Amino acid sequence: MVTAIAQRRARRLPAEERHKAILEAAVCVFAERGYAATGTADIAAAAGIGEPTIYRYFANKRELYLAALRQSGDEVMENWRRIAAENEDPLNALLLLGQWYHQTLRERPEILKLRFRSITEGHDPELAYHAQAVYREIAQFIEGLFEQARRQGRLSPDTDTKTMMWLFMAVGSLLDMTQLLGIGEELGPKELVGIGRVILEGRQF
Repeated sequence: MVTAIAQRRARRLPAEERHKAILEAAVCVFAERGYAATGTADIAAAAGIGEPTIYRYFANKRELYLAALRQSGDEVMENWRRIAAENEDPLNALLLLGQWYHQTLRERPEILKLRFRSITEGHDPELAYHAQAVYREIAQFIEGLFEQARRQGRLSPDTDTKTMMWLFMAVGSLLDMTQLLGIGEELGPKELVGIGRVILEGRQF
């Protein structure tokens, strides 16, 4: 991914496209090396630009790091909202966005690695606040889909949608952990469908 971005070195990109290229490179490099071990020169090299170019778009490394974190979180939420909008059945939407997340972890693990590093690296209050805000946004979105399913009669009236949301989030954390451990292939679509069925069959709490 970083090599592909670096191949743009000879191209003169419009400002918006250059901004995007810098963010893509930042996500990859920060994910692999972490905040402390990464310099803006490393990101510039990955993006195929001179280091001073970064400062036309970002005031400093910290601002770029926070922007990269927002970029990775926004990618997840934008795709999940798209999937939900395309499916009238919220339970089917939940299944599909889970499948999207599973596939994306395999294709672009840097999104997960960056998010994981933002939680585990240091004790920066601003980074902690950002990680909490992203997690809460995702949790509220998932709970909203379960509430929609309950209103549609797809779940029993007494279903505890918050509990359903936490079960869904727990499966997501399981996907994250298996990916980080390098055993993601052991938790495939078949196993995920089975887990989903167990959750839905025990949905009355």
